[in-house]
Amino acid sequence: MSEMRMEPVTGPSVWTGAELENDSSWQVTLGEAERAALLAGMKTVQSKGLWLHQMRAEDFPLDDALKGLVARIRSDVRDGRGFVVLHGFPLEELSIDEIRLAYWGLSLQLGTCVSQDSRAALVADVWDRGQKPSPLVRAYGSRYKAGLHVDLADVVGLLCVRQADSDPWTTLGSSGAVYNAFLKEHAELLPMLYEGFPWDRRGESRPDENPITEMSIPIFSYADGQLSCRYNRAWILGAFARQKRELTNAETVLFDFFDEAAERTQIAFPLRPGDLYFASNYTVLHGRAGYDAEAPDLSQKRHLLRVWLNMPGMRRFADPASTRYGLLQHGNLGWTGAELLARKHLEPMARRDFLDEAFA
Repeated sequence: MSEMRMEPVTGPSVWTGAELENDSSWQVTLGEAERAALLAGMKTVQSKGLWLHQMRAEDFPLDDALKGLVARIRSDVRDGRGFVVLHGFPLEELSIDEIRLAYWGLSLQLGTCVSQDSRAALVADVWDRGQKPSPLVRAYGSRYKAGLHVDLADVVGLLCVRQADSDPWTTLGSSGAVYNAFLKEHAELLPMLYEGFPWDRRGESRPDENPITEMSIPIFSYADGQLSCRYNRAWILGAFARQKRELTNAETVLFDFFDEAAERTQIAFPLRPGDLYFASNYTVLHGRAGYDAEAPDLSQKRHLLRVWLNMPGMRRFADPASTRYGLLQHGNLGWTGAELLARKHLEPMARRDFLDEAFA
């Protein structure tokens, strides 16, 4: 177990929704220059005949406007409050494939983008697939509420292409604010938070892989003055279900209090078509409200596009093997486009290449 921090966390990544309600600095509206540059980059990639797996960052040209936007996103996500919301991403008169190219091109400027599911999707479609809540099934194919949680890579990006008629609000929370709540109200649970829990792999492991993480993943870990969080109640409780193990009273209190503290300090806002956010999975929790059932036609459904990426120079970790790498090394998750093209993900016992520039 790493050293436990026994004083409140401070800094720009520690905030509450109430504090941000009168502070618009976490939002950026793209100007005509940024929008034009994104469209120009997309058309350049098209002219080269490249698709997602083939693209490299240098294939998507950056002018000064986009360089400034990329620097702002990196700074806010890595060193600031942990997230940034962009408004005005170009969607008008673009096909969904063109939107993917522009989105992917921007994301590649931020770090190494990796695959996210059993299909090795690089830009995952987030819409209602009619799934019911289950301890062993991933929830992004469901219209039910998604509690505040983190994803598996360094950074998650979500772009709204089409919103549901009931307009469910997106939620973000500061994991540092949750830590401070534990320190103040349930400090006796800190050892359990630092020890962590195994995570279920939600049925996406291979036959030669353990369906549960081989190590406990700390919910909070502390190194070099930086606190990191890895919390996804559904993935953790999936491991309990697979092991047929009941929660103790203390574990129930821990998970319930985490969710309650996260919700009381969260910020909730609408995510409309053309809105996009990038968020650190070490300092920011994300979720959304549930929404009403929709017509079966996919062209009318709520539709978000998600990317996972690993960003250079994120932070230090007490145990990178568990906190940073351990969650993303199974099944068809965590592969780069180049690795997928080389069919490395199909090799028995193959391991992912964690590039030095991605994890500096």
